[in-house]
Amino acid sequence: MNDKVYIKIDAPKGKPSPPPERLKRTMENAVVKILTTIIPKANPDFEHLLDKVDHWKIEFDKTENAAWREIGFDKDGVSIVAMPLGDNYGFWTDNQLTMDDYENFDPKLITKEEFDSDWTDFEKKNQKIKLANKG
Repeated sequence: MNDKVYIKIDAPKGKPSPPPERLKRTMENAVVKILTTIIPKANPDFEHLLDKVDHWKIEFDKTENAAWREIGFDKDGVSIVAMPLGDNYGFWTDNQLTMDDYENFDPKLITKEEFDSDWTDFEKKNQKIKLANKG
């Protein structure tokens, strides 16, 4: 029995909020800094890239009724995040969305092979980056 479904969805786009006044922005930044010192970020390696994700490929486990793995791609189709991986819990995998919830994002079915190939490519690319930073 195939208990996994593979989908591709566009990243949700929200309206940008108006910039807060200077004092309010300074206070918000201070609170965020304090909180992220006390409470670790859910995706420390990828948090800064999540706004750049154009579309996602998601491995959804029907038995668990939850997203299992996810890969985010930029507007050029380059994979820039893959989670859960290392200390990164994930964007979709850290939420409690069911397959019915994903229907709101107009998902397109993809193959397991496509997803696994993209996952492997990301891991290889990520490993090369880690090795380059060590040297």
